[in-house]
Amino acid sequence: MSSQHCCIAALLIQSFLYRPVLLIVGGTVNPLRAREEHEKATEAVEMDARAFAELKEVKPTLVGRGDKIRENRVRLIQLYCRWSGLDPGTLIAEARETGVKKTELSLKEFYDWLRTDYVIPEKGGRRKGEKGLAPRSAGRVIEDIRVFYKENDVPIGTLHLPTPRKLKENFRKFLSAQDVRRMMDVCERLRDRAIMLCAFQGGLAMRELIALNYGDVAAGLEKREVPVTLHLMREKEGIEYYTFLGEDAVEILKCYLKLRERGSRYLDPEDLKNDSPLFISESNRRRKERVRAYESGINRAMQTVALKAGMINEDERGRTINTAGIHALRASFSTILRDQGVPPDYVEEMLGHRLPYDGAYMRPTVNRLKEAYKKAYPALSLKPVVTKTPPKEELDERIKDYLARAGIPNHIGGVYKCPVCSRDIDQNWNVCPHCGSDIGITKCPKCNSSTSASWQFCPYCKTKLNNQKCLHDWMTRRRT
Repeated sequence: MSSQHCCIAALLIQSFLYRPVLLIVGGTVNPLRAREEHEKATEAVEMDARAFAELKEVKPTLVGRGDKIRENRVRLIQLYCRWSGLDPGTLIAEARETGVKKTELSLKEFYDWLRTDYVIPEKGGRRKGEKGLAPRSAGRVIEDIRVFYKENDVPIGTLHLPTPRKLKENFRKFLSAQDVRRMMDVCERLRDRAIMLCAFQGGLAMRELIALNYGDVAAGLEKREVPVTLHLMREKEGIEYYTFLGEDAVEILKCYLKLRERGSRYLDPEDLKNDSPLFISESNRRRKERVRAYESGINRAMQTVALKAGMINEDERGRTINTAGIHALRASFSTILRDQGVPPDYVEEMLGHRLPYDGAYMRPTVNRLKEAYKKAYPALSLKPVVTKTPPKEELDERIKDYLARAGIPNHIGGVYKCPVCSRDIDQNWNVCPHCGSDIGITKCPKCNSSTSASWQFCPYCKTKLNNQKCLHDWMTRRRT
């Protein structure tokens, strides 16, 4: 074997995880040039993430993005550079020289590698040990790489990747106020109750819940303000926004903070300051230093609560996404506000979403947002709505409608005829279901209100009626 072939073999063994391009000069491979290109690519992709983000080809793709998006995009571009064995500058230069078609083929090969051979990294303290991303996840990676090329004046056309099948297990449930009340009834920890209500009545996402400090709500609680105004920074979008906490969330939050200050059997007393985390981790309650609640711990608690409340079943419990978790509460908040007639741009503002270009010049004021929130709050409230007793005429009509629909079962089993239309009725109806004529309605001797012949008490004055057979009682009777 010649020295040239030995050099090529050494390069291939050294870089088996990458795909370095071996330059061909005059029909033969130039190993020295290939080694230089490989060393340059290795140095670029193995550098610190901050230094990598400052490269002139990478920096334009991060302008105007939030910290989390910047971090993920840098990581994905580095992954693409490792896979291709080229640094960002060489990737852009190669795409300009060879054309877009070759780059599109390279992206499709990268997509196939992500779907089959990519090892899923550690997540949540555990190593998945699996290979291959889901189609949606791999497609999102390709979109970030397309942005990288686009910002460097190399537009990549639409790649016809396999369309991922829509999975029903990722569909988040709509949770009404009654559903949240059921979840609250089975939730044991006061902290988890406060987190649920802040997500449902404030539309807060997981990261915003974890990042909340006591100082964010201290002023509103001291002033006894209802609803409490929150002025927050959404990390994902990198913009400021306002949202509110309703009366139920404020009450449960006060109880939770009093417990933190007073202490309990499992929790030492705490002197709350403005920079103190609003929600702390309770995995080690006796630790002196209070740390913020962990996303994994909140997700586990939410899955347990949703299972006990019947929101999910045992099969849904093992899924990656909790269909009745924090994001479902946030989405339900958005849906309820829209159903109550709150303008869409108001809802987007309270969710912390990025407004369209013209919407940035017409942002609603805090007072208008608060008024819209107050009008929609009854649909978010967990307390039952107390209504006034309807007048006697309306209640009388309701009684007749009820009797026309339900009737009173005949305990004898005989067949009766309507005296008006002479049709057979196999139940002892007070109102004929065919012609709607009154059959068994009598008058109360005290208040002269319409009552059924089978009732024991008058629903208006609660007078005991002299009926021989009491087959159906309006009032609740004590069992003997």
